[in-house]
Amino acid sequence: MGSDQWIVNNRAGEQWGLITRLILDTATRQINYADVVVIQTGLVARIPWDGFEIRDQGITLDMPEGQAVASSVLSSENRVAGGVAMEVWP
Repeated sequence: MGSDQWIVNNRAGEQWGLITRLILDTATRQINYADVVVIQTGLVARIPWDGFEIRDQGITLDMPEGQAVASSVLSSENRVAGGVAMEVWP
């Protein structure tokens, strides 16, 4: 899949971020989180998978942008607890 498949739009339809990694629960094999590079800041935010709306038109952030970034900005040292990471874009 190309990067256009992993672009996250905000509720206004503007490009907000790019999903680079999915975090899967090892027991359920379901997606729990997505790591998103926020376009405006370049920071990576770990967003709960239920914080997105997935439709034919693409992926939309289904939570306030400030809440998504404030509660989940990651450092490069952050580990995946209880899950496995799957890179979707370099």
